[in-house]
Amino acid sequence: MDQSVQSAPRWSRKGKIVAIASPPLLALVYIVISLISANVLTHASNHKDEIAPQAIGADAKVWSTRTSDGITLRGLYLPTPEHRKLIVLVHGMGSSRDEMAGLGRDLHARGFDILLFDLRGHGESDPSRLSMGRNERKDLRAVLAWAKHEGYTPDRIGWLGYSMGAATILMEGAVNPDFRVAILDSPFGDLPDLLNSQLPKHSHLPKFFNPGILFAAHRAYGIRTDDIRPSRSASDWRGRPILLIHGEADTTVPVRQSREIARTLGSSCTLVTLPGVEHVEAYRSNPKEYVDRAQAFFNEHLGK
Repeated sequence: MDQSVQSAPRWSRKGKIVAIASPPLLALVYIVISLISANVLTHASNHKDEIAPQAIGADAKVWSTRTSDGITLRGLYLPTPEHRKLIVLVHGMGSSRDEMAGLGRDLHARGFDILLFDLRGHGESDPSRLSMGRNERKDLRAVLAWAKHEGYTPDRIGWLGYSMGAATILMEGAVNPDFRVAILDSPFGDLPDLLNSQLPKHSHLPKFFNPGILFAAHRAYGIRTDDIRPSRSASDWRGRPILLIHGEADTTVPVRQSREIARTLGSSCTLVTLPGVEHVEAYRSNPKEYVDRAQAFFNEHLGK
């Protein structure tokens, strides 16, 4: 009897210890999972580009340049004898120049000089954490500096981006008047809004982990996302022509984000929405129509 009386308090005390320890333990688990997820989601996605230069064009040249913060970008340059109009193709997050190789080949066949390159942390460019356009803007500045050095004036440089690449062009062009003409395919206009729905799909975690992952990405890895809202700064393009293309069946970036960008841009923007087309699938769904539209747009708005 004495033993049973004495054992009850011990179990009781253990219960209290478990109850007290559980919240800190759960918090620690939440933090660790958030840190791991943030690391995985922002980690460089470098890989060897699979499409050979000869498959894009017989005159394709291996290309590289260096950014202001020491990152070497690599890609392919397809010049024409005239060197009149340069189109820079900018791929999306987690992809590479291979994503736009077919489009680059087709536009080159229409008489444009083409630059296909890998953003930092992608393809064969130097590794770097993915920042959803913030640091990638430095890559666009490096490309612009190279193009000027090659003799292309800003009015003869066109930009065509997919997804994050399109959003990056939009953000950089808002503060850089040397970005004169752009085609933006499936850009995001409000990254926090997008991540609210997309982050659980990529992290494979419940939505309540979103704040922890975003906080960890910022504090541990220097990747801030809460202020990346290209649609808010789009008005600073101030009349420069933009063609927006977005699939109405896009399950990655909702078409409403492009509609908001178009409203902000106003009359200088042409918005084309395509029924039944998924995220950055407009070219694949109808290559000829896509290239025809791009050719007409660039020929109308780029300098001679």
